[in-house]
Amino acid sequence: MDYPNRKYLYVVEGNSDEDRLKKLGVSYIIKTGGKFIRPEIPAFLAEVRKVRDIVLLFDPDGPGRQITRLIQNKVEGCIVLTADKKKAIYHNKVGIAEMKLEDIKELISSYLDHDNQIKEENLLTQEDFIDLGFVGAGGKKKRMTLIEKYHMPFTSGKNVLDALNMLGLNKEELEEELSE
Repeated sequence: MDYPNRKYLYVVEGNSDEDRLKKLGVSYIIKTGGKFIRPEIPAFLAEVRKVRDIVLLFDPDGPGRQITRLIQNKVEGCIVLTADKKKAIYHNKVGIAEMKLEDIKELISSYLDHDNQIKEENLLTQEDFIDLGFVGAGGKKKRMTLIEKYHMPFTSGKNVLDALNMLGLNKEELEEELSE
């Protein structure tokens, strides 16, 4: 563990996987959208990896292994969790979303236990985000500056705010960056 005072970032394939992890209380999640990953996602993960550990949790099938390899080739030091394929099959579908919640919890238990012990608060609040001018007239232009710098794979205000918290940035650091 490189960052013992930070929660993990979990990387999954899709919305259903994300929903399952949220039900378990996971704070930071990025979706790849499947095996056709936009180049911004590994680039953003490389930025996040500078400040927190990353857990890869993909479906135990060919595309899941392909995504794992792709990300591992671009982002060093990721933790790879592999689900038992027998536990990930339901109605002839294979995936994390098909697993029982208790099986997912067991798979990520040591990482989830760590996250539950960490009192990491988001450094950037919605109010800070508004004060910095990331919302409203000219907000998208300001967001685009950070999106480009940190290779964020999304542009909406809420997703950018989440990404800035994944990166561990605070209001003062962002004010300094915007003034440059």
